Amino acid sequence: MVEIEVILGGPQGGGIETAAQIFMRALARAGLYVYGKREYFSNIMGRHSYFQVRARDRPVRSVRSKVDVVAGLDAESIATHFDDIVPGGAIIFDPSFAQIRIDALAMMEPDTKELIREKLRSSGYQATVQGALMYSEEKLGGKLYPLPYQKMLAETAERLKAGSLSAVQRFLNTVVLSAVSALIGVPLEAFKKGLEDVFGVRRPQVIEQNMVVADIVYSYVKNNFNNFDKRIEGFKPRSEQMAIVNGNEAVAIGKILGGLTFQTYYPITPAADESFFLESYELSEVDPEFKEEAELLKGAGIVIFQAEDELAAINMAIGAALAGARSATATSGPGFSLMAEGLGWAGINEAPVVVTLYMRGGPSTGLPTRDSQADLLFALSAGHGEFPRIVISSGDHEEAIYDAVKALNWAEIYQCPVIHLVEKNLANSWAMVRMYEKERIKILRGRVVKEPVKDYKRFAFTEDGISPRAFIGTPGIVMWYTGDEHDEHGHITEDPETRYAMYMKRLKKLEIADREIPEEERAILYGDENADITIVSWGSTKGAILDAMEGLRDKGYKIRFLQIKVFSPFPKNIVRKILGSSNIVIDIENNYLGQAAKVIAMETGIVIKHMALKWTGRPITETEVIKAVESVVKEGAEIIHLRDGK
Repeated sequence: MVEIEVILGGPQGGGIETAAQIFMRALARAGLYVYGKREYFSNIMGRHSYFQVRARDRPVRSVRSKVDVVAGLDAESIATHFDDIVPGGAIIFDPSFAQIRIDALAMMEPDTKELIREKLRSSGYQATVQGALMYSEEKLGGKLYPLPYQKMLAETAERLKAGSLSAVQRFLNTVVLSAVSALIGVPLEAFKKGLEDVFGVRRPQVIEQNMVVADIVYSYVKNNFNNFDKRIEGFKPRSEQMAIVNGNEAVAIGKILGGLTFQTYYPITPAADESFFLESYELSEVDPEFKEEAELLKGAGIVIFQAEDELAAINMAIGAALAGARSATATSGPGFSLMAEGLGWAGINEAPVVVTLYMRGGPSTGLPTRDSQADLLFALSAGHGEFPRIVISSGDHEEAIYDAVKALNWAEIYQCPVIHLVEKNLANSWAMVRMYEKERIKILRGRVVKEPVKDYKRFAFTEDGISPRAFIGTPGIVMWYTGDEHDEHGHITEDPETRYAMYMKRLKKLEIADREIPEEERAILYGDENADITIVSWGSTKGAILDAMEGLRDKGYKIRFLQIKVFSPFPKNIVRKILGSSNIVIDIENNYLGQAAKVIAMETGIVIKHMALKWTGRPITETEVIKAVESVVKEGAEIIHLRDGK
């Protein structure tokens, strides 16, 4: 088996993301599967940012806690990740970094500096980048590869006839990327394909300039670094069509395929990138096979509206839904907090609106650019009073595409808000996905009245609680909406009998959804059905768990994984059956409370004893899943706190 994992680090704004995009595509062009995640501060320029890219000869869905190569554009990247390598791993750096003191790293956080200083000093090393490098080499078995960055750039300037060294500083990221690629054996042709994928064949000059840099660095690495054995040579380009997308793009693609016509947002990390992607989308032609989509989108396209705040965003989305648009909004924790009142208005008025909630570290502003799964209980209860809502979470990029379609369909079928949970980890990670399957894309609009109706009752009592819905402006139909309790026409009332019946009508829709949406779609079992150990989790921890299961099986563990996808209506029957038949159940989540475990206890009565929880702001890794399972099986550990991430 072939596998390689790399950290590319540098200052925010230094081109790390561009380099990583080229790198992932070059690896994919070489025939490997790739997965990459981005970590960054809530800062536009200067703070430490890094990409962690993992590639192998079989599907990959997560990262590990240690990597094979660390490469840094700056000294801070080396000081931050010097202890993140496996034995035999490589560190690529500029020799000029070596004498820089940890104290002199101006953009590094003080508490991080203190932790690094203490780690080095307690092991007998100076608190410098040189000390960090020696620690890596002597304590961890790392290999050091000093690369004179400025010498590479000087040769680049000479070949490109750039005139000065400052004119080619923008190629520093290409220098470091080329060094990593050459060291691990990425063919130059695949490297060029990666450049073309990112820059496009219409920018040949940019590609040619970067290839000059690559040629210089590849030659240097070949002549000077020949003792690294973790290489990926011998692969052929894959014939299967696949795309590399991040989670924001996956959700946006799903919304486009699902017939979205109106979306609002107020810029907030990490949700805004989805709307930015939608803004760049131009509808030119709809596949004729999708007749319903073609009719729905005919002459309309998609309207993306940046509101003045999240209160306006949710209310605009609701208004568009009432007028007949397939409507959604996207936000993150603080914005969702502001949307709570609007969500209740949608609930009492049975408005079909989708809220894509990108979870990040809280509370308050919290960790704006870091990962979390701590908004689950909030999503299930946001808004005062009781009203039906569907809550769905996506576990990977492919799921995010189809879940976005489902969310739009369910909102209109059951005439209620649908909250689609996506973590920052999924939003800001990249994975390879297959081209979407047309047969899985259906646009379902529910019960829609298009003709005039005498004495139309928007909230008519029906056997299943779902009333025929007419759009505002439909000729010959009059309707009323209010935030107060109302009768069948929508007129305000406080009559207790009407209140009783209308309340029951709304909440009965969840019972209907519970009957109609198969439980097998709401909770999915992976692995050996007769396994002794069951991991239960949700969201993007799915990838780390599935990757870890391969290693755990190799160690002799019989293991299975129950992924909870829909929390409302909760798939209690299948969850009760699976968890009740397992000897050991381990809940793994990226929050402090074990929120999914609490929901399981509330819905099924099953209290999960063993939990592995993390709240550092970084996603759970494959390494941590394996550690958690072995701690439970070998030591009987009950509550495990995971904190390997940086």
